[in-house]
Amino acid sequence: MGSPVSAAATPLPGVPKPDSGWPRLRRYFRGHRLDYLRGGWLTIGYAGATAAFPAMIGWTIEAGEAGLGSAEVVRRCWWVAAVTLAMGVFRYGSRVSIFRTAREIEYEIRNDLFAHMQTLSQGFFQRWRTGDLMSRAVNDLNSVRMMLGPGVLSVAQTPLLFIASFAMMFWIDPTLTLLVLIPYPIFVWLARLFGRVMFRANLRVQEGLADLSNELQETISGIAVVKSYAMEDAVQRRFGRANDRLVRRQLRLVQAMAGFPILTSLLPAISLWVVFWVAGQRITDGTMDRSVFFTFAMYIYQLTFPTFIMGWSFALLQRGRAAMDRIEEVLSTEPEIRDGGARPGTPLRGDIEFRDLSFTYPGAERPALRDIDLRIPAGSVLGVVGPVGSGKTTLAALIPRLFDATTGQVALDGIDVRALPLATLREEIAFVPQDPFLFSMGLADNIAYGVPDASRAEVISAAERAELAKDVVDLPAGYETLVGEKGVMLSGGQ
Repeated sequence: MGSPVSAAATPLPGVPKPDSGWPRLRRYFRGHRLDYLRGGWLTIGYAGATAAFPAMIGWTIEAGEAGLGSAEVVRRCWWVAAVTLAMGVFRYGSRVSIFRTAREIEYEIRNDLFAHMQTLSQGFFQRWRTGDLMSRAVNDLNSVRMMLGPGVLSVAQTPLLFIASFAMMFWIDPTLTLLVLIPYPIFVWLARLFGRVMFRANLRVQEGLADLSNELQETISGIAVVKSYAMEDAVQRRFGRANDRLVRRQLRLVQAMAGFPILTSLLPAISLWVVFWVAGQRITDGTMDRSVFFTFAMYIYQLTFPTFIMGWSFALLQRGRAAMDRIEEVLSTEPEIRDGGARPGTPLRGDIEFRDLSFTYPGAERPALRDIDLRIPAGSVLGVVGPVGSGKTTLAALIPRLFDATTGQVALDGIDVRALPLATLREEIAFVPQDPFLFSMGLADNIAYGVPDASRAEVISAAERAELAKDVVDLPAGYETLVGEKGVMLSGGQ
């Protein structure tokens, strides 16, 4: 009782959104810089072998045109095969190295995010929607992994391929290479323009996914209430509205993503047209060998996919950037309830005192408790009664510091509870919440929750005291029965 109404808005009131998640992401990068460096060297090897491949083809064709004999042609074919094998080895190595590193960083961020959320106060989870937090820990984190894996590989690999290929082309024919390069500055400008558009579109899609996840989570959690009140149609309409908003945002993102590859695919087409126009005339005039023309055509063809993939890479980077910003919004939230000082030298007896205590929930206009002075001696029993919303549950929640007093203090054996380590304080308290919650694990594990080293005899003794032991024999696997989420295998009384 006395708990606030959860805010509908996602962000925490009064907490500014961080500018960027990049500073934190750079710290993860530094921890894996050797892995990325190894992947970078392999990528350089792949780019070098790829750039050499058309030249080797042209070199082989040149041997046939010059009439050097079948033996020389076969020898050069073996060189082509060696370069092809090197391309495959380097590409496989670079992809495995960088993709594995992205998975490892994803693993670390997920652990850090989960650990950080456990340090946040009860008020944080009352103000944030469960589905939104789930979306950030799953959907957004997956987008970050895609950015750190395929995104990083493409961003590193594509410029290397362009540099190596154009260097080879310039070495073969500088004039023709400069003509082929003319449209590429336009592409750089378009990439920056589309990057900004895709960042905003991706951010809105991520927010839409969070809204939809929240609707789904709430409906599943409250499905018994939905059915009891025959609210299926109303819930379906609400879910449909969230789904419609998400689809509209996704379609806008699709339009942005579809336009960029079309523009990028025009670049190699224009370059190939230049090659055919200029080189064709030179071949007719006898100033260029067909092997050189074929080599240039292969370079343009070979750069078609990297040019096209740059649009996809920009989308990955912008989606990952937006996702990391959303994750950073949670990670940058400071815990409202911080750990106390040193463990007391003597065991706690349980003398509880509320000293001139008042408490107001964040965002509430009226205090839930005001000017409470109360002492409960150790070993005594106290019952607190009052109307709904009078603050009975809030009073109990202040003792294990699920919330902290706005003014005044709660003392345990004369010690302010804020001066005690949280683990010490909460280990000394047996807390039965107003709404019991059972986890998706065995019955024995739920009974022993909070005492992980409890023996089977202690579990059975606790079940007997709760008058549950007599019902265990009827369960499929006794104390090892999986009770299901929130204890759906048990009745309310059990």
